[in-house]
Amino acid sequence: MMDQREALRLTRAHESTAANTFRLVPDPPVFVRGDGPWLFTADATRYLDLVCGSATTSLGHAHPAHLSAVQQALATGILHTGTRLPSPFRAELYDRLQAILPPGLTRIQLVNSGAEAVEAAIKAAQYATGRSRLVAFEGGYHGRTLGALSLTSGTRIRAPFQLLEANIDILPYPGPDATTDQALAAADALFTACAAANDLPALVLVEAIQAVSGLVPAGPAFLRGLSDLCRSHDIPLALDEIWNGIGRTGHWFGFTASEITPDLVILGKALSGGLPLSAVAAGERFLGQWSSGMHTSTFQGNPLACAMAVATLETIRNHDLLTHVRQVIEPLLISALMPLRGHPRVADVRIAGAQAAISFCTPDGQPDPARAQSLQRAMLDQQTLVYGGGKSGECLMLVPPLNLDVDPLSKALADLVMLIDAKEHDIHLG
Repeated sequence: MMDQREALRLTRAHESTAANTFRLVPDPPVFVRGDGPWLFTADATRYLDLVCGSATTSLGHAHPAHLSAVQQALATGILHTGTRLPSPFRAELYDRLQAILPPGLTRIQLVNSGAEAVEAAIKAAQYATGRSRLVAFEGGYHGRTLGALSLTSGTRIRAPFQLLEANIDILPYPGPDATTDQALAAADALFTACAAANDLPALVLVEAIQAVSGLVPAGPAFLRGLSDLCRSHDIPLALDEIWNGIGRTGHWFGFTASEITPDLVILGKALSGGLPLSAVAAGERFLGQWSSGMHTSTFQGNPLACAMAVATLETIRNHDLLTHVRQVIEPLLISALMPLRGHPRVADVRIAGAQAAISFCTPDGQPDPARAQSLQRAMLDQQTLVYGGGKSGECLMLVPPLNLDVDPLSKALADLVMLIDAKEHDIHLG
């Protein structure tokens, strides 16, 4: 296998600068092996992975169920047929998804990435309704393809590109800038105006918890109110569960607590546990009426990814990992991190299942991305990978595997709290 120095040299020389490889440190570790929550460099230095490939490898690395599933798929010798031919691996995934999806969402469109799933949802809704207008929310993140980016907040990542803004409305999302009532009133006003102009939206897209923005929850009251408004105007409601779906919150979906049934559910990331795979689930109106080939993709539903996804769903269910998240991981995160709310440079701590975000601020209360990145680098020095997020990059985020044991997580949390305390001590001394 290529050594670390050569791997870094070739990557630095040829990789697009849009990639994040060298964003945090100039010479990131090069991992050659994974085992559970651990990643190893060539010299056997061990790192705890609390990033999970941006919430993708939710069962950790080299999980026996994943390896067995891929080996079974490889043994057939069929690595690709496209979707013109049926596949038992694809059919089995459809069956497993039906067991966890809300009633009525009986049709599934498989694609390759979260952004592509968002695009498929947009097309399905526009095709079914004959409308073009789309609605999303401030702080939302839905991907980087042009359609998905048009529904994504963030001036820096949107400004250079020609987007679909003529057909897009971005509404307030509950949080620091709007209460639940204010956000619902804004949605009500828009929908009423659109109805009067005979220009109702084809789709409203929302996250139950805005993950990339730093785990900002919409809250059950908002989701229920939004669902009621959409139904009263016959506007399709889609829940983007690319990050929060498949167990991250301690439930199969982030919207579970709101007790709503969306018209469309968008899945990705942890669906397969490591291979490119995403999905849109909906009823007959959206995915059972458009003609053959109206939306397709060469590698959608490939056998290896589908086999991995079945193994992911079965492992979560068979090992009761949703309960593990709710009763072990989340309480541990709460007990270790919630006391940080007392620190003068911690604006907030937010926890939702097996994920946490610590938001840092400057002395005058402004977002402090430099502090968040400094702590990410300090944790890297402690052989622990943590994530960055927030609207301005001001959040340090933890995204552990759903099956992580208490001991490694407890140690990592203690290390993190100690580092935050040390930085606060340095500030006060200065």
